[in-house]
Amino acid sequence: MLSWVAQTQQTMQRQLATAVKNLKSGNAIGAALFLAGLSFVYGVVHAVGPGHGKAIISSYVVANEETVRRGILISFLAAGLQALTAVALVSLLLVALNATGFQVNAWTNQLETVSYAMIALVGLYLLLTELIRLWRRRQTPQEAAHARHDHDNHDHTHGHDHHHDADGEACNHMVDVADIAGPLSWRKVLAVVVSVGIRPCSGAILVLVFALTQGLFWAGVAATFAMALGTAITVAVLATLALGSRELVLKLGGGNERWAEAVWTTCAIGGALVVLTAGLFCLPRRWVRLDPSNSD
Repeated sequence: MLSWVAQTQQTMQRQLATAVKNLKSGNAIGAALFLAGLSFVYGVVHAVGPGHGKAIISSYVVANEETVRRGILISFLAAGLQALTAVALVSLLLVALNATGFQVNAWTNQLETVSYAMIALVGLYLLLTELIRLWRRRQTPQEAAHARHDHDNHDHTHGHDHHHDADGEACNHMVDVADIAGPLSWRKVLAVVVSVGIRPCSGAILVLVFALTQGLFWAGVAATFAMALGTAITVAVLATLALGSRELVLKLGGGNERWAEAVWTTCAIGGALVVLTAGLFCLPRRWVRLDPSNSD
């Protein structure tokens, strides 16, 4: 599949270059709309391959008890920020500072390094948060059964059956993601969005540079955001599948509270480790590429 994605991307990149050249021949508006549509399809296909934070966003929403709606929101915000970063980078370096394409590529590599470092920090934060939560649960065993339900502010009028045993033991129903999602934390969301979105998409840089050489930078900007929309859809679908797999595993437990807690803990620690490992694994590779003494 990855081989097909790579081959398709190469073909579509040539088509994008041709579409940009056609901007100055004939109907510019029609050519720009065709370029935007082609960029959208390219974004959908491009996001299937490596990159674009699919593993990061999917692992984060699984580890951090996010709902499907929030997973989709994070996917779209990250893709939108990638588009903004690409436009800002090309505008600043090529338009304002009259830099070369090599300098744009160098800045892109620098931003990629910063992105991986931030990803590693997000993973470390998730891991420490979960380990602290587990330590506190061991310190207060009486609260362990209700830690996921937040009973201090729990509304017993929600729309599914909820009851307690007479002896006050744990609730006899499956953990509902709507109950444990809690208020939306924009600080956490922005941490993931910025760590993924600060690195501009290479395809967007390509389209922007091509469009600039034709004197129609606005068409390149429109195509960049169309590409970001396609990317966001693919990433959001994969993040939703990740969340669905977590909920499926929870349901397989048949409402067993210990099983649910084991699943949540595994997802939280496992997801955090994936995010942390992804950032740390890519950082040394980036340093090797950025090292001027490296002959490769």
